[in-house]
Amino acid sequence: MKKSLLALAVVAVAASANAGTVYDKDGTKLYLDGRVQSVFYNGNHSKSVANNDSNIKNTGRFGIGGKTQITDWVAGFGYAQWDVADGSANEHFAARDQYVGADFGDFGKVQAGKYRDAVYYVENITDHYEDAADNLSGNYNGARRGGQLTYTYDNYGFHTELGVQTAQDNAKVYSDKAGAIGIKDTFAVDSGYNLALGYTFDDVVFGPLSFRAGYNYMKGQKDGDLTGTNGNSFDKFKHAAAGVQWGNLSSGLFLGGLYDYAKIEGITPANNTGVLSDNDAKVKGFELIGGYAFDNGVSFLVGYESAKYEFTDRDDFKVKRIPVFVNYKLNPNFNIWTEAGFNAGSDHETPAGATVSKSVDKTVFSIGARYTF
Repeated sequence: MKKSLLALAVVAVAASANAGTVYDKDGTKLYLDGRVQSVFYNGNHSKSVANNDSNIKNTGRFGIGGKTQITDWVAGFGYAQWDVADGSANEHFAARDQYVGADFGDFGKVQAGKYRDAVYYVENITDHYEDAADNLSGNYNGARRGGQLTYTYDNYGFHTELGVQTAQDNAKVYSDKAGAIGIKDTFAVDSGYNLALGYTFDDVVFGPLSFRAGYNYMKGQKDGDLTGTNGNSFDKFKHAAAGVQWGNLSSGLFLGGLYDYAKIEGITPANNTGVLSDNDAKVKGFELIGGYAFDNGVSFLVGYESAKYEFTDRDDFKVKRIPVFVNYKLNPNFNIWTEAGFNAGSDHETPAGATVSKSVDKTVFSIGARYTF
């Protein structure tokens, strides 16, 4: 693309808050997206600063993508997105999604890079809050993993994703949001695969009805594969999820339910301290969500989360939370929201002897505003 064309594209974005596609000609398209937000967190929130002080945090996000028609039946595409670090410094960008692929139209698409694996198609049923929820599903797909190759088919009501995971030294496999395991959340992955299946009925009473299921298996790097800079090692990781979604978030009634099960075997910390050395951890539970979106832009969600951590060498640990979310979308670009999370019977101390995450056993509250372009 010539410099003059790129300059015109940037001017087009600056001139219109609704701009998305900044270049579209001869089968080639370029688009930009992003957001800027400020959120107030009460002192109990995991995103608040030290010593339980309430604070305001501002963050940003920026993405750029493109698509070009290669032949009549295939198009190439690419996308990258970055998060600006939380806090007052905001001194660097962190990669979020990064992938490249080929789109075969009605026959599906193939992509490779860094993104959420196939099981997120299932977990997305309940992933509609900001920061006060996902204590179960957020353990597995809250962050993206690199080294993936995925085929996706989405047509005639059917949705299928088939993915392959290649080796990664520091991958987000099991993030331990509650702090129950007591080690950092990066692991050394050798290989794996993931898949998701779903079917959606277009209109059942008050909206579309979708049934979904997914499975992820990964093998960890061990012994000779490991180096001093790798993440925590493990033998095997298995993750299964199933759920149902009824309605949609943009209009009227919305209901959803998710069941999650995951087990990671042979955990050994990278620092070789012997904590949880060659042990297993298992998490299982469910998340429920319900809400309603009014025509004036106001919507609300309320849910219930129940997760149980089980270990081979320590007591079980329970997380039970009630998240509540109210959002007001003033227009397509600007919205404000408030959110709260309540303890509904969570344990107050982790089996690892560490302090439990404040967002697990405390009442948390936040209010935010976001501009999206």
